[in-house]
Amino acid sequence: MSNSFAATSFVWVNGQVTIPKYVLDVLGVHSGHHESVTFIIEGDTVRLVNSAVFSMQHLQNSLKTGDPDNEKETA
Repeated sequence: MSNSFAATSFVWVNGQVTIPKYVLDVLGVHSGHHESVTFIIEGDTVRLVNSAVFSMQHLQNSLKTGDPDNEKETA
């Protein structure tokens, strides 16, 4: 059984999109709680991740390597 799926949203005139609730659930982000998401751009691919999780993983990688500018990302 695959845990992959696709979700589609409209892009409004001002560039805003609505992230479907089931996508927010997968990310562990709850609307209305001042939570955020991070867009990770790799070539022509964009990934959407929970900002808090991404920041914590980036910090942990920096502490492991001793490099605060460590660009290796694990989300």
